[in-house]
Amino acid sequence: MSDDAPGPPASPDTTDSREGVSLADLTELFAADLRSTLHGVVPGESSTFEIRRTATPRTHQMVQQVPPKGIPLTVDGLVVLRLRATFDCGWDRTGRFLAVRRSTVSVAAEGTDEPLFRYDYDASSDDNVPAAHLNVHGHRDELVFAMMAAGHRLRGRARTSSVRRGRVPRVSTLHFPLGGHRFRPSFEDVLEMLVREFGLDTRPGWRAAVCAGRTRWRAVQLRAAVRDDPAGAAEALVDLGYAIRQPAPGGASAVSR
Repeated sequence: MSDDAPGPPASPDTTDSREGVSLADLTELFAADLRSTLHGVVPGESSTFEIRRTATPRTHQMVQQVPPKGIPLTVDGLVVLRLRATFDCGWDRTGRFLAVRRSTVSVAAEGTDEPLFRYDYDASSDDNVPAAHLNVHGHRDELVFAMMAAGHRLRGRARTSSVRRGRVPRVSTLHFPLGGHRFRPSFEDVLEMLVREFGLDTRPGWRAAVCAGRTRWRAVQLRAAVRDDPAGAAEALVDLGYAIRQPAPGGASAVSR
């Protein structure tokens, strides 16, 4: 799965543009990648990804899991976890590629609302929070103590202020960086972790479905990374023996994200 239509996960950032193709068309391709991975791994036919209507469909599309309460994940036929995922899609900076601007992939125990952990991505994130990060929703005294020991440095200031207002810091407010804009985990990475770590029921051939989705995601992200740093990409290709021709002045496309 890729963020670049295709996510995600990404989960990549943009899919190749085509003449006359709308954002809705590209978002549908992105959702189709998600469905392909999901249906290749998770048993049952009731779960899928759908595009939600937005007020500005030409510039903003939303992809979300179905059912709304989360995709049921089973062990020996019993639902033990729910997987929830949303992808906020729009145009990249060039207006030529689909970009996932925000995404959340979270996992909750069946019958509970608060997730066990959550993978978030926000392309517009400031320096205070990593653009791609993991939040673990747990409670350990040692971690809370260490969080408070940050004192008045960086996010420690905000925690100290919260304590003064009677709010105890929570482990779930820790943000673990996960590869930034280009190299964050994909939807396939999260799904594979759940299968391996929680022993979920799967379809035959689930590994191939995960690998295929991850390959699509990485290919899209690689092209996006090349657009981020064309000079670096050209240097690497020259090292491999390729002949590179410099583009005409002003001919290089803008960076997409």
